[in-house]
Order: sequence, then C-alpha cells, then structure tokens
Amino acid sequence: MGVIPWGLHYNTSKMNLDKYKITRFEQDELKPEETLADALSIHPTMETPISRSVFNVFYVVAAVVFVFFIFESFQLQIVNGKRFTILAEQSNSLRYQLSPLRGLIYDSRGKLLAENLPVFDLMAVHTFLPESDDKLTDMISRLSPIINQNSQYLTKIFNDNQDQAVFLVKNNLTKDEMVKIETMSLPGLFTVANVKRFYPDGPAAAHILGYTAKVTPDELKNDGYFMINDRVGRLGLEAQYERFLRGEHRSFDFLNNDSTIFDKKGLENAEAGNNLFLNIDSSIQNQLYKSISSVFTSGGIGRGTAVIQNPKTGIVLGLVSMPTFDNNIFESAYLSDNISRISRILNDSNKPLLNRAVSGRYSPGSTIKPFLALAGLKERVVTPSTILYAGGSINVQSEVDPNVYYTFRDWKVHGWSDIKKAIADSVDVYFYSLGGGHGSIKEGLGIDRIAAYLKSAGADKITGIDLPGETVGLVPSKEWKRETKGEPWYVGDTYNISIGQGDLVVTPIWINTYIGAIANGGNLMKPRIVREIKNQDGSVIAGFNSQVLGQMPFEQDVLNVVRQGMRQAVLSGTATLLQDVPVALAAKTGTAQVSGRGLNSLFTVFGPYDDPEIVITVLVENINQSQGLAIRVANDFLLWYFNHSRYPQTE
Repeated sequence: MGVIPWGLHYNTSKMNLDKYKITRFEQDELKPEETLADALSIHPTMETPISRSVFNVFYVVAAVVFVFFIFESFQLQIVNGKRFTILAEQSNSLRYQLSPLRGLIYDSRGKLLAENLPVFDLMAVHTFLPESDDKLTDMISRLSPIINQNSQYLTKIFNDNQDQAVFLVKNNLTKDEMVKIETMSLPGLFTVANVKRFYPDGPAAAHILGYTAKVTPDELKNDGYFMINDRVGRLGLEAQYERFLRGEHRSFDFLNNDSTIFDKKGLENAEAGNNLFLNIDSSIQNQLYKSISSVFTSGGIGRGTAVIQNPKTGIVLGLVSMPTFDNNIFESAYLSDNISRISRILNDSNKPLLNRAVSGRYSPGSTIKPFLALAGLKERVVTPSTILYAGGSINVQSEVDPNVYYTFRDWKVHGWSDIKKAIADSVDVYFYSLGGGHGSIKEGLGIDRIAAYLKSAGADKITGIDLPGETVGLVPSKEWKRETKGEPWYVGDTYNISIGQGDLVVTPIWINTYIGAIANGGNLMKPRIVREIKNQDGSVIAGFNSQVLGQMPFEQDVLNVVRQGMRQAVLSGTATLLQDVPVALAAKTGTAQVSGRGLNSLFTVFGPYDDPEIVITVLVENINQSQGLAIRVANDFLLWYFNHSRYPQTE
C-alpha cells in the first residue's frame, strides 16, 4: 500500500484503518478522524507539559528585574532626586552653577578666621556667541589683552567647550578686567559674581582650619549633595565640620538676566552654611605661631608642634604644627605659581600637611615621669620620703646570661633624691628603680601595672579632639612584644618605658591632656576646638560643653606631691628658664632618643600654679645639638601671655 504524503498508515489485527488516512489539502479545520489517528499514533506525543523549574526560573528573573527597577527608581527619585532635578533644570535653561556659600568660622572673640571673598568669573554662553569663525576669532583677539591671556590659549578653551552650553573662560577677574569687558560688550561673554574661601591668618592657623578643594569623582558618586563644580573641606575644621559648613546650591540663569554683569535676578535664593564659633583665641594662636617660628628659625629646626588648652575645661586655645603651609594657595590652585607650590607641599619629606599635635606619635621622654610618679605613689612602691642615691647609672644582670651585665645611664650624677627632686631634676636612676625595681626598691611597678595605669588614662586611645586624623598611642606589654616581635619581655624594657623611651609612643595632645588632669585635680578633659554652631538666623544648632573623658585613679594627696615636684622643676630644676614669667608655674622637661633620627625635645607646663588656666605642651623634632628648644618656645609665649594681659585682646 502506497503512503500518501502527510498521511498515517497503521496496521492492526482488529481493524483496518486504511480508510482513516489523514489528508491535508487546503482545509485548516481539524477533522474528527484526525483526533482518532493522533491517539493511535506510534510516534511520541508532540506536546509535553512545561517543567515547573522553568516557571521557577522565570519567576526569579522577573522578581530580580522588578526589584532592580524599584531600587533604581528609589535612587533616581529619592536619593539623587534633588541632584537630577537641578541637572534637568540646567538643561532647560542656561544656568551656571555657583559655589555654595560655606559657613563662616570665627574665633572666640568674633574675629573671622575663614570667610568668603567675592570674585568674578568670566563665562561664555554658546547661544549668544558669534556664529561665524571670523567673528569669534575677532572677539577672542579683542578679549586677549584685557584678561592677559594669549589668543591661542583662549581659542583652545572655546574649541574644547563647543559641546557646552555654558563654560568658564577665566575666574577671579580683577575689577579692571570686569569693567573693560562690560564696556566692550563682547557678545556671549558674561561676568558672574562668585565666592572664594579666604583665611586671613594663613599659615598661622592652617592645621586648625584646613582648606577646600574641588570634589573628586568618587565624592560626586558617593555623596548626592555634590555637583561637579563644588568644593569640599580638606583637613582641619573644614573637613571635620563639612556637613555643617556646606551651603545650599545656587546657580545663575543667563536667560533671566539682561546684563553682562551679575545681578540678583539671575541668582537663586540659597542659604549659606552654618557658622562655626571656636574656642581658639586668634591672638593666642598667632603668638604661639610667632614663638615657635622664631625659635625654630634660630635653631635651624623645621619640625615640631605646640598645643595650648585650658586645663579646667579642655578647650583648645591654640595649636600649631610645623612645618605649616599657606592654605590660601589651595583656593587658587589653578594659578601656575600655586600649582608648583602645591606640588612642593605634597612632595615635601617634612610633611607640612601632617598635624603633628594629633597625628604624630612620639616617645614622650621624661614628660611621662610625672605619670610614673603618680602610679608609684599610688601603689606605694615609693613614698614622698623614699630617698635613692642616683650615681649616674645602674648595672643590671642579664636575664639570659648571668655573666652579662647591662648599664642603664642617667644624664648626670644627681646624688640623693626623693620623688620631688626626681621629677624636678629628671632623675633617670630614680625612675629606673621605681618602674623596674633596683637597689633598695626590690620590686618596682613592673610593666603590667605601668601599662594598666597608662591605659586607664587613655594613652592608647584617641582624646576625641574635633579634628580629623587623630591617631592613638601605643602602650607596649608582655603580650604585645611576644606577638609582634616574638620575644619575651625583659626588665630592661621596663626601665626604658619608665623614662618614656622604648616602644611607648603617645600623641602631644594626649600629653597635654594628662598634664592638664594633674593641674585640675585629676579630670581628663576632652579637647574641644569648636564652641558652638549657629545657622544664618543666629540660632544655636549645636553647642559643645566641657566633657570629662575620665578621672585618673589617683588621690589628691598623690596629685599634690607630683604637682610640687613639677613646681620645683621651675624653682630649682630643669625648667628654671621660666622664672622670669610673672606667675608661678609647674613644668616638666623631656628629651627622647629617636632611633636613626637623633633627639626630640619636649616640654610641658601649666599655670598659674594655684589656679591653672593654661597648659602647654611643645615638641621639637630632631634637635641635633640644640638643647632646650621646646622650653624656649614655651617661655617666649608665656612671657607674652602673662605680661601682655591675663586676657589678651584680639589684634
């Protein structure tokens, strides 16, 4: 039997199905016999149910796509809504984004430390520029001598910005340039008023205030506030209080302004940022800068720092780090001279941008001895009447080889010394014995108790000063040495720690904080630079009162003994240079050996002795053979401070 195309042939013993051959010609409808033939077919079923897993995958993909669109919608409308609204408005008009007005910064007496100076930018608006190349070239040749830019440079600016509706030709026009441009009525060119940050005291307060710089692509991406022409705080208070200082965005609409000179018709109403009011006294700040600069110059020294606080409240009255820098050059970073100056600052091995008062870690040297005295008296390792003979050194048997002895030297022979003389004359042998034990003191404090007391006073923590970049100190211990160096702790390590050497490092701001606690009766006060923040209406939106970080665990009689030792340092010890200051002072000198870098000089002092209102710590790096530089800085400042006036007036 022949097979008919598109047909079915099925043999069975029960029936002959030849008569049920299925044929398809031009009819589209399904005939009854086709249903029967399909049921009896020997071929597999052509249609099978879709697997449930296929539907699951489809649902998951659909859900992911849905969530993605919801997230993107949230980002566009909520997170970045304001930014994209501004961009959309700018695309429908001829707007030029102006720098937001940052809040101002005042010292404790109302003197401006950071302000916004008016400047003028020269803008080009493509819609109004000459259409022909010849006319544009002619306009550029007329503009060139006015703004002191060659024609080739200006032509490049115009060519590079052909796709921009509005673009900058030159910023910071002089008034003379502005008037000439207006007089010549150059088509498509507008002068628009803008602002530039200015710091009247420049290098004297640079590490406190910081500076501003253009936002980076990452900042644009990660902070929905920023626009492409914005500036952001770098270093100092400009960075620390960025979110308080930044103002609302504003722009200038050239379509709504019929003058080539900026006026308020083209400026959106935008509120300036909040104002900062500091505890810093600019007269104190400038004198501290003058004192440290003078001493450093005479001694050929380039690196160091000084910080001044009120020990009762912790407020910071002045802070200088050397070398410093002129923060104003960063506000005009586009100028060729400033480009080279900024490059030198960034590549200077002395690190001018480093705030050494809060970010520098140093061996405290003998400035740690008052603290060891407190702990020794507290633990009754010594008493005020404990007398030791300081013959210039001690010899200690090796803990590894009994045939080996190590010598730990003093800076001179002091003779018989009690705890007050040990502080006043900085007697190393006394503190070797107090810390690690020797001679009549069979058992000293030991590293465990020393480390515990130092940590209780926050030597390994930040003080919380309101400046960026504060680092923590390092208080070594047996466990630390074993983990980091793979070595056991030796008594020689304890001797080194007891005179502020070895692996112990702290920040100058911590030294000043703990000495302030000795001055005020035991309270560790949080250093604070900003007193309050006010909005443009003058309302206080944030106020910062004195804050106690903690209390040192020493009784008043113990504190008094150490205070007396520091007073004795001025009367007959290592700080007699201060005797010309017309008030009673208490002080401690210090010198720290720095491996591979010579000596650092340190000095800390508070006064008046009976009612302290000021505490100062000075650190000078790499003094070479120039001894006493730190105390000279303090002396120069204190003579000015107490002779000028107990409460200096702002200059």
